Amino acid sequence: MPTVLRWVEFAAGLPYHAALVPVTGSRRDRPEPHSHADFHELVFVTAGAGMQVVRGGGWGVGEGELPLCAGDVVLVRPHDRHEFASNDGMSFVNIAFPSERWRAFADLAGLAGPADWDRRELPLSARADLDGPVAAEFGRVLGAYSGVPRVLDLVGLWTAVVPLLEGADGTAVDPRPGWLVSACAAMSREENLREGLPRLLAMAAVSPGHLARSMRRHYGCTPIAFVAGRRLEHAALLLSTTTEGIGRIAQRCGFSGQSYFGRLFQERYGMAPRRYREVTRRAVVPMDTQDIK
Repeated sequence: MPTVLRWVEFAAGLPYHAALVPVTGSRRDRPEPHSHADFHELVFVTAGAGMQVVRGGGWGVGEGELPLCAGDVVLVRPHDRHEFASNDGMSFVNIAFPSERWRAFADLAGLAGPADWDRRELPLSARADLDGPVAAEFGRVLGAYSGVPRVLDLVGLWTAVVPLLEGADGTAVDPRPGWLVSACAAMSREENLREGLPRLLAMAAVSPGHLARSMRRHYGCTPIAFVAGRRLEHAALLLSTTTEGIGRIAQRCGFSGQSYFGRLFQERYGMAPRRYREVTRRAVVPMDTQDIK
């Protein structure tokens, strides 16, 4: 059974994770089959050739072997149960990032593809010049990860890669209605999160049934699930960047009670809010002055 990876387990408190991954002919050196609970990945093949093996999963995901060679860019969705293989050797840059952050970026930018790309049978891929701007962005973001990685680094990468993927997919026009994109983007603001679903309905200015159908079609979830996801993402940010009490954070994000908040947080992140705060603080704050370079 493939491993299901969670963001907090290996990149807690960080805006993204970056690595240069070698894949050899040895099964022992091959990345293990896995899927993701809550993050996407962008893969850029820098050398060699191989394949991405995708197993059947949720969201109507198919099964297949996607041939890869130097210059290929692949968007890996959370539900893709996958592994990489190569007979003669292959290396790729892997940039992983929280799915909620990716979707919020798509909403704010009014992008054409990201919501629908998650529904494709197999991951979307495109070709990039090894000496071109997309390759340079992957290299820049990989290099920045060894210093102080920033969300701004991700935005630069996404800005370079999205047009490439749109060209491969043929999605030049955003199929989502403007009212839905605007309303969903506005739900990133804390004052709207506190009001929750009534606020989303008010900003959308459509009937509850129309909103539900549109959310299901373009975001793959119900309005209630969408609001809960945005609330939990904001709560996770506050837990890792403030010292406010957990009850206060739950209140700020619009949850009716701390116990209800804790249960939903446990389901999403695989640990209680207090434990999440401890893990993320260790990831971003030195434990003692000897760790400060």
